[in-house]
Amino acid sequence: MMVLIVIFVFAAAVGTAIWKRNSQNNRQREGGWALVILAIGVGIMAAKHLHLPIPNPADWITAIFSPVYKPILKWLEEGAQ
Repeated sequence: MMVLIVIFVFAAAVGTAIWKRNSQNNRQREGGWALVILAIGVGIMAAKHLHLPIPNPADWITAIFSPVYKPILKWLEEGAQ
């Protein structure tokens, strides 16, 4: 549990630094995206620490492109005959 608290404290410190630096340079959009990426990373780290099942990134890619891949493959197989 202590590790999770340390992760969140460091993430809050890094997020604050990112936001302040980007706000001073009028780059709130870039700071916002950096915070989104930081939040995703912290979420994955917390899930890993809690021993939650995290799928392999290759499985994520397969899940995203599978609906697109099947119709294209069918179209190519039909055209080859």
